[in-house]
Amino acid sequence: MSADADVIVAGGGPAGLQFAREVAARSAYSVVVLEANDALSENDKSTGGTFHQVIDRYGIPDGVVMAENEDVVFEAPGASSTLDIPGYVLDFPAFLEFLGEDAEREGAEIRTGARVQKPIREGGRVVGVEYTRGGERRDLRADLVVDATGPRAVLAKQLGMFDPESAQHGVGKEYEVEGRYDLNSMLFRFDHDDAPGGYAWTFPAGDDAFKAGVCWIDDFYESHAPADDGAIDDYVEEWLAADPRWEAESVRAVHAGDAVSNNSINQRATDGLVAVGDAVSSINPLFGEGIRPGMESAEMAANVALAALDRGDTSRERLAVYEDRWNSEKGLHWRVQRMVGELLYDFTPDQQRRFVTSAGRLTDAQVDRLQRYELRLRDYLELYPFDPSDLSKVRALARHV
Repeated sequence: MSADADVIVAGGGPAGLQFAREVAARSAYSVVVLEANDALSENDKSTGGTFHQVIDRYGIPDGVVMAENEDVVFEAPGASSTLDIPGYVLDFPAFLEFLGEDAEREGAEIRTGARVQKPIREGGRVVGVEYTRGGERRDLRADLVVDATGPRAVLAKQLGMFDPESAQHGVGKEYEVEGRYDLNSMLFRFDHDDAPGGYAWTFPAGDDAFKAGVCWIDDFYESHAPADDGAIDDYVEEWLAADPRWEAESVRAVHAGDAVSNNSINQRATDGLVAVGDAVSSINPLFGEGIRPGMESAEMAANVALAALDRGDTSRERLAVYEDRWNSEKGLHWRVQRMVGELLYDFTPDQQRRFVTSAGRLTDAQVDRLQRYELRLRDYLELYPFDPSDLSKVRALARHV
């Protein structure tokens, strides 16, 4: 059966839409994006915090930027350090709408309310997807399929490329509020009283508005949460009420999402399909940033996919060039940061304090490497607050080596 499109993208988040933008802008190939929500803006599961690499590299307009911040502040019980890392806070729904509109301007078709259910395979090759729309089951075929379905990894999971259940799981909740915010910083607090097994944050979000949230890794939450613990909303509300540097007057939006991560060295290609973004855990495992690595994975995959489509060869062998590039550029850094992240979110309060203090002593070059997730061994050694209890964790960490 002939293809209905050249490329199908399953998922309309930053990674899927960036892949569609890249291919549609740089070729005449037909691209169809299938998004489960009725509008791209409904896929609102991100804090929207990002950095200049996203804004500059992907042409993000000022109209979808809620705020710019001068620096990043790390806090812990008894310690605070300011790092010279400017950033941006995106209006995430508007950001998705922009990416979709830009992809459409370049010729891509976006179908909302289209939930992808499974891959269509013939002779061991992915040749399309089955999806539902308006209560009706439909098939769509293409020369290349892209899994950008996020942590559910709808296609990659069924194809045995990535198993979300075996990865590390976390949860986050954020309130977008109107009120006073006295900072011009992205603030991250490492304190088990505020976020057991994770961290709390506040971001500026424009005039008289800010975002406040809490996230944690499930395994470490269980280790550090009190026995009579409440819901994650209780933590967010207590965080909002805790500090004189801000004051919430009203809540205008609530965002929640799951994080699924491993060391990101996963299978990213098979015959007829590539997977990008959180569908193969591209999220940074140390600080949980997803927008930038997700879009970078999409750009990397699109470069390889275009060459494969031009050759009429979307085999695993041809598409695996993308997988090899990702593992070469990100693999070692992500693997090390997965191990560091597991230690960070299990720190004692004293270790949290010493980690934040050490972060304040980093040189400008080290801060730049931290922002790019390209820390060197010496950087880790200078940051790491060793405690004898860490020796008991070596065996668990060794599985990542």
